[in-house]
Amino acid sequence: MVWRRTFPGTRQQVSEARHFVEGLFTGTPRSDDAGTIAAELCNNAVLHTVSGHDDGWFGIEVVLDDLAYLAVTDLGGAGRPVLTSAAGGKIMEGGFGILLVKELALTIGVHGSPQLGHTVWADIDLGLVTQTCGRPCKHRRCVNRIEE
Repeated sequence: MVWRRTFPGTRQQVSEARHFVEGLFTGTPRSDDAGTIAAELCNNAVLHTVSGHDDGWFGIEVVLDDLAYLAVTDLGGAGRPVLTSAAGGKIMEGGFGILLVKELALTIGVHGSPQLGHTVWADIDLGLVTQTCGRPCKHRRCVNRIEE
């Protein structure tokens, strides 16, 4: 099944988009993860692209299958989104949210251009359950994982 929806490009709509995505993933073990991914990608669209300007918007596309696809499309106007990596295990001031997305998703990617807009997407394995220990740990799929 495929769902698409657009939202006004405001910070308040990021929360609405998160609830929309979590609702679509209800009944799967990854609804919280999908909501977190959606919130981060939508927030980036509003903060870093024309989507956050007056009359701006962002779009969400969700495909639910064993391997779910979640994508956020923005209006461009900024540089190409950078899918960063951790620098020596140090917490970075910018790009930290996308690191969380990379940990929660099976894979992520981006296509598009500053002129036409970007789509940042994540594939989510619905058979994989992440864990949150609430403290830094070394579990492979924990969102609080630390590198040795």
